[in-house]
Amino acid sequence: MAENKDGSLHEKHRARMKARVARDGLESLAEHEALEYLLFLAIPRADTNELAHRLIQHFGDFCKVMEAEPQELKQVKGIGDKSAQLICTVMGFCRYYSLKKRKSRAALDKTEQAVEYVKPLFLGQQNELLYLVLLDDKCRPLQELRVAEGVPNRVHIDTRKLLRDVARTNATCGILAHNHPTGLALPSEADVIATLGIMQTLDPIGVRIIDHIIIAGEDACSMLQRGCLPDFRATPGILNAASGR
Repeated sequence: MAENKDGSLHEKHRARMKARVARDGLESLAEHEALEYLLFLAIPRADTNELAHRLIQHFGDFCKVMEAEPQELKQVKGIGDKSAQLICTVMGFCRYYSLKKRKSRAALDKTEQAVEYVKPLFLGQQNELLYLVLLDDKCRPLQELRVAEGVPNRVHIDTRKLLRDVARTNATCGILAHNHPTGLALPSEADVIATLGIMQTLDPIGVRIIDHIIIAGEDACSMLQRGCLPDFRATPGILNAASGR
């Protein structure tokens, strides 16, 4: 009898919350309520309120819960494979939506346009990722290549694969972009070194790097605008950092 009573209470609570969302929207919910509501989909019968509170307590806030990796989520008591996969899938769809919403053929010949184009690549990403956005001779995007994952000076970049992938396109230039998940949107010495290496790799096939954008949350930095984008064409055969010319 107790189980039926509890089940009835859960059903009534869920019905009230669904009616509230239908009437007032998701934004009317507190952070733990939004997680509770989402977990309805993965846990159809049990109470998810306490679990939502545990997630917030463990990670700190709603956004950090949504950005967590599956193995991190499953460290919280009550989160299994299905719930972890649901949370990660929702975040993946947010990123997918943001990517598809872009004007993919608009020229990226201004820093502001380039920043807005690359930002969705890093939405919710906790690992440091390095992308190369390949452009045609009018600076219109052709393809996005994930070059590496991890800190640029600690990750191996497969230069042969990079050359093969770039050579298959009609790209004449490109924009590098990577994120600082926990740091500031400022280029490090490692970022400059990684940029130099990729420039040197792509130079023989006539593809030049015109900027390297660093994303940290809502903040962004252009190495070109900051004056530290490497340029080895200024002195043929010699690699020089723009900041040291």
